[in-house]
Amino acid sequence: MKKYLKTGLMSSILLLSFLSSCTKEDSVFTDGGSAGIVELELPARTTSTVYAVKSLSFTAQEEVDFPVSINYTGVNGTPSDVKIAVEVNNSAVTTYNAASNTSYTPLPNELYTATSNEVTIPRGTKTGIFLIKLKTGSFDFTKSYALGITIRSTSSGTVSGNYGTGIYRVTAKNNYEGSYRVTGWFFHPTAGRAINAVKTLSTTGKESVSAPLGDLSGYAIEFSINGSKLEAYKPLGSTPTGLNSGFFTADQPGVSPTWINNPVSADAPGKGPWVVSTYNNSYDETAKTFYLAYGYVASGGSGQSSWSRQIYEKWVKQ
Repeated sequence: MKKYLKTGLMSSILLLSFLSSCTKEDSVFTDGGSAGIVELELPARTTSTVYAVKSLSFTAQEEVDFPVSINYTGVNGTPSDVKIAVEVNNSAVTTYNAASNTSYTPLPNELYTATSNEVTIPRGTKTGIFLIKLKTGSFDFTKSYALGITIRSTSSGTVSGNYGTGIYRVTAKNNYEGSYRVTGWFFHPTAGRAINAVKTLSTTGKESVSAPLGDLSGYAIEFSINGSKLEAYKPLGSTPTGLNSGFFTADQPGVSPTWINNPVSADAPGKGPWVVSTYNNSYDETAKTFYLAYGYVASGGSGQSSWSRQIYEKWVKQ
């Protein structure tokens, strides 16, 4: 019995010694099972994607900061100042396009500046910043830009095999983009109804946006903002084209012999509050508010006097 107890005791001591040595080795830098890994801060990627992709949107202006975070895994941060060599690598965008059947445009050199290609993560911390300045005010809004970024080397730790290179989709948004509380009325010969919803204006250009049409799915319009005036109406999606849709410049109550509304007590277009003198296709910059009056007919239109679907809307930015 003593022999067995002695043998068991020795085995336990050896096991504890082994576990202790492992704990001391792993506790210096351990984060999810990885130690001292230098990586770009990116969404998780799968084995089927060559690089992880992160999408970011910036206000369109002369220059805007784009801070790219670089992380050093570990419970206590870096053991000393870590110097990391990082650079824009737009060949990665080309590689990603070929592998993923996408068509991102590598951001041209004249549209960005990297402030430095060396990033320092100070001792005891976990994150450094690779700062890029984007000239978003000069972006071509018809293109889908992307930047490839690669960590080339590190003075301590190991560059991540999964997140050492990443793709950053960068888009510019104008000052009008955002969520709006939209109220108004959708006049229809047989199905008039109130509009009360939160809708989104999306950037299409430096001074232009797209908007959902009324409460219809798949219908939209585009317009530009010139001071207080809304101009350059354009139908999108399923919205009828040509003379079949557009902005109103006058009230057109005579288009339809009936305007059946829910509730039935609602006014007709051109009556009560629903007048183009109020909903005058304008923008109030101080109140961040749009007033819209537009309409359409499915086909055979000859201009606004033929549009039997008429929408009056007030958009207030949230």
